[in-house]
Amino acid sequence: MINRLTLPTLLLAILIGLAISPANVGAQTTGGSTSEPAKTGISIPNPLGNCNDASCVISRIIRAILGVVAVVATFMFIWGGVLMLTSGGNERQVRQAKDTLTWAAIGIIIIIVSWSIIRFVLETFLRAS
Repeated sequence: MINRLTLPTLLLAILIGLAISPANVGAQTTGGSTSEPAKTGISIPNPLGNCNDASCVISRIIRAILGVVAVVATFMFIWGGVLMLTSGGNERQVRQAKDTLTWAAIGIIIIIVSWSIIRFVLETFLRAS
């Protein structure tokens, strides 16, 4: 008698075997292959611009992350203001709005301080190298 797991296990083994088996292709070569690329006059521009070393790439990544976090903190600050305006004197909503504004302000301060520290460290390392 076939076990309940035998058929799915067999099918899985066959699928894995087919997935990892080499595929032979009977394609014809174009002939005259060289190791040099074709000179078509088309080139792919470097998306990093003139950023060629790791410290420059890391600096750009950190600036992008800090920018996104700053936008989120600004939206939270705006959301706290909206909560304050729509609270209608309800004590619980006023407290929630004040907490949101407080934490958004703390977040903006942390972003500014971290940006300053990161900029100082990167400039120090860039001058040293």
